[in-house]
Amino acid sequence: IDYGLKHKYKLEEIKPDVILITHAHPDHYSWLEEDIKIKIPVYLTEDTLNYGKYRPNNCKIISLNDRYNLNSLEIIPYQVLHSIRCPAVGFKIRIPENKTLVYNPDLVDILDKKEILAGVNYYIGDGSSLKTNLVRRKGDKFFGHTRITTQINWCKKYNIKNIIFTHLGKEVIKKEEDFSKEFPEAILAYDEMELTI
Repeated sequence: IDYGLKHKYKLEEIKPDVILITHAHPDHYSWLEEDIKIKIPVYLTEDTLNYGKYRPNNCKIISLNDRYNLNSLEIIPYQVLHSIRCPAVGFKIRIPENKTLVYNPDLVDILDKKEILAGVNYYIGDGSSLKTNLVRRKGDKFFGHTRITTQINWCKKYNIKNIIFTHLGKEVIKKEEDFSKEFPEAILAYDEMELTI
């Protein structure tokens, strides 16, 4: 999920079957500034496709709340609040073992938390900020990043037991060693992390 400009690995090395794009910020979407030609399909919203300087040559437009069967996974993109200029989606993913995870690398809020979070086994969320709210407002629109503590509370409300944070910000990285003591219910993701679901 996502392939941004500052990618550590080339696509030829990681060999994904598909790429899902959450939004058109440079750390998530390489085609803003790079013309990457690939054979694998890139699933993204029309808003994201129309934002970049370049376009994936094998793009597949996705719509909010529609279901997509990709290999053995069922993918449902849903709206999250994060950016005013680059609307973002999260992904609800059902795997064959009857488990469900949600992926929200950048967000202020999930608009329909009950619909999205009820029955979820794994929450992968925005680790930009631990306790400081990085939410700003322009007129009646909110944008930015919600704190980890807020997301943990969402997970508690919907009885989600497996909580992982990615996209770690400076505040979180500084407190990485003490994180598991303060938040034993959650873990911080790292490069090349593998998870058995």
